[in-house]
Amino acid sequence: MITALCIENFKSFGSGMRPLALQPLNFIVGANASGKTNLLSALRFLRTAMLQSVEVAANDFGGCSEVRNKILREREQPKPLRITLRLKLPPNRMHTREGDHYSVNGYRYCFEVDLRPSDGIPMILSEKLESDLVFNREPALFSLKRDRQSFSVDDPVTGRESKEYGVEEEDATRLVAGSTFIGPVVGRFRRFIERWAFFNINPEVVRLASKDVVDPDLGEAGESLATILHRMEKSGNGGIANLVQGLRGAVPSFKSVRSRAQEAEGKRTFQVIEERLRAGINPRAVSDGTVRLLALMVIVYWSAERASLVAIEEPETGLHPHLSRNVVDLLRTASEHCQVLVTTHNPDFLDELEPAEVILCDKEDGITQVRQASEIAEVTSFRRHFRLGELWEQGTLGGIP
Repeated sequence: MITALCIENFKSFGSGMRPLALQPLNFIVGANASGKTNLLSALRFLRTAMLQSVEVAANDFGGCSEVRNKILREREQPKPLRITLRLKLPPNRMHTREGDHYSVNGYRYCFEVDLRPSDGIPMILSEKLESDLVFNREPALFSLKRDRQSFSVDDPVTGRESKEYGVEEEDATRLVAGSTFIGPVVGRFRRFIERWAFFNINPEVVRLASKDVVDPDLGEAGESLATILHRMEKSGNGGIANLVQGLRGAVPSFKSVRSRAQEAEGKRTFQVIEERLRAGINPRAVSDGTVRLLALMVIVYWSAERASLVAIEEPETGLHPHLSRNVVDLLRTASEHCQVLVTTHNPDFLDELEPAEVILCDKEDGITQVRQASEIAEVTSFRRHFRLGELWEQGTLGGIP
């Protein structure tokens, strides 16, 4: 999981951000336009840049001018976009073809991008990836470094020494750590980021029939929910039973859910079964809240088991406040499989969290500032008299809703 994250000069983030320590479960709170979504967007930018290129990542956000911080001036010194993170990985003993064995304990990664080029194409200024290894029972260090024109790799696993390689023109906007030919240490780092998933559930999209494919991905808005329900029904691993049980505890009249085939179109839809009703209820007649909760269940019992990180925008939308504990419990279950980051305006969520799990976003002079609630010295004494959600609503913690 990501243990430390630093975002600089990306959208509303400025320079000199202190590394933000992340937990398995993290709720990001703050006022509208304080930068909550921008924190998740920075991770999305990194994922696209890693798997495709920084040019594609910038274009996904509308171009360089929409990615860089518009308030900061670069007259005295350049202020490139910089993203730095530390990863801790579970033990994983691997072998090479030559019979050597090694394990990767974690990664340190940083890249810088110039977003003010004259031709409108972002330029990679630097990139660095390091990993502490155990290679044949001895500590070792993997190191990858890149500047504008060249990169070098020190890799004890492949025996690649610190030799300088030129960056081809067609690779100028591609991160070296996203390459598939460098070696297994880089490959594992790339796969970790490749398995990040981002969700902003849209009930209207969830209700649509989805194409019946073998290995469906839920999709950012929930567009493949019906197909995933079908796969969960067929798998027999208990996921669909957990989903049904969870919905029964949250929606009093809920009995079950089932997928249905649309044979002529090769698609799947679903029906909700309620108590005392013989026929199933088609998606159009199911409430937004139930549809959102159903999608959230699928994220927990399907997506989270396949992802290394799950980011969710405002899961409370359309749900009754009394379900706050249910939602937090669900997301805590998901965090047992992967790291979870959630944006929210719901103070009731905070009552179910520890201070280290709450990230406070404030905007000062147009710049996003982030910190954990646990960094506030008085938070322990405050909690003797107030719930964490109350402290947030009162403005005691900052990140004012």
